[in-house]
Amino acid sequence: MRWIVTVVLFIAFACAAQAGETGVPRFSAGVIRLTVADQTAPIDTVVFYPTRDRETAWQAGPFLIEVTRNAAPIADRRFPVVLLSHGRRGGPLSHRELATALARAGFIVILPTHVGDAYGSPPAPTQSRILIDRPRQAEASLNAVLADPRFPASVDENRIGMIGFSAGGYTALILAGAKPDFRAAVAYCSAHDDPGSCPRRVVQRGTTPVAESAAAITPELAAWKPPFDRRVKALVLMDPLAVMFDASALSAVRVPTLLYRPQNDAYLGGAANALAVAAGLQPRPQMEVVPGNHFVFIDPCPDSIAPDEPMVCQDAPGVDRAQIHRRIEHEVVSFLREHL
Repeated sequence: MRWIVTVVLFIAFACAAQAGETGVPRFSAGVIRLTVADQTAPIDTVVFYPTRDRETAWQAGPFLIEVTRNAAPIADRRFPVVLLSHGRRGGPLSHRELATALARAGFIVILPTHVGDAYGSPPAPTQSRILIDRPRQAEASLNAVLADPRFPASVDENRIGMIGFSAGGYTALILAGAKPDFRAAVAYCSAHDDPGSCPRRVVQRGTTPVAESAAAITPELAAWKPPFDRRVKALVLMDPLAVMFDASALSAVRVPTLLYRPQNDAYLGGAANALAVAAGLQPRPQMEVVPGNHFVFIDPCPDSIAPDEPMVCQDAPGVDRAQIHRRIEHEVVSFLREHL
C-alpha cells in the first residue's frame, strides 16, 4: 500500500506544480503568423495561444521566441482572447514575453503589426492616418483570428480583453468606446514640449529639412467616426497615449481597467496621459506604478540590439526590467482572469 500512497502523492505534487501558484493549469505556448487583409496594406499578425505540444524555442531575427511554431491549438476547451497593441514604431515582438506568459496561462493573444506605425515598415504619410488606421487594424486582426479555421473550437468570443502600450493604449481606449478630442491634443502640443505625446516628423521645405509637429487635424481626421467594439470587456493600459481624452471623452469606457505608469514620465507626460486616464475613467482603474521610464514596458532588448537603441533599451541604474516584467505578467494574468 505504501507504494500506492507514494504514487498518489507524486501525481498530486506534479499537478500542483503544473497548476502553479494560482491553481489554474499551466499550458505550453504555441505561435502562428497570419496575414490579414486590410484596405491600406496587409497586416502581419502574430498569435500566441495555449497548446499541449512541447515548447521548442526558435530565433526570429534578434529575438529568441520560447514557444512552438504552428503548434496544435487545444480544441477541447475555449480560452479568453486578448488583443495586444504595440506602441509607436514598435511591433508584436516588442511584447513577446507577456504574450508567452498569457498563452501559458490560458489566453489566446493577438498581436497585429500596425502598418505605417511599426518598426521596419514605411511610416504613414501623416499622424492622422496612424490615428485612424490603428483601431481598424486591431479590429481586423481580431476578426481574422476569430474566423480562422484553426481556432473555432478554442476561442471564447464572449471573453475578449485588450492590452495597449503607449499609442497602443490610445488604440485600446478607442475600441473600448473613448471619443477623442483631437483639438485638445493639438492645443496641448502647442503649449508643451512632450516628445512622447507630440511626435515630430522631418519634412523638406525647399532644400532644408525641418522638424514639424505631427499633431494636426486633417479633414480626414475631423470627419472620422471612431469604432466602438463592445466585445472588449477589460483593458490593460501601459503608459497610454491619451492627450486626446478628457473625462467626457472617456465617459463611454465602462470596462474594468488595469493602468500602469512609470515613475519617470519625462518621455510621455503623466499629467496629460496616464493620470488623466486614471481621473477620467469610471469605474476608476486599478493603478500600478513601476520603476523606470516609458520604455520599461517593452521586453528586455537582446544584446545585439541594445547598443543601437539606448533610449528604448537602457534603464537607469537600479531598474531591473526583467524583474519588473515578471511582476507585470503575474498582475496582468490575475487581472484578466478575474475580469474575463
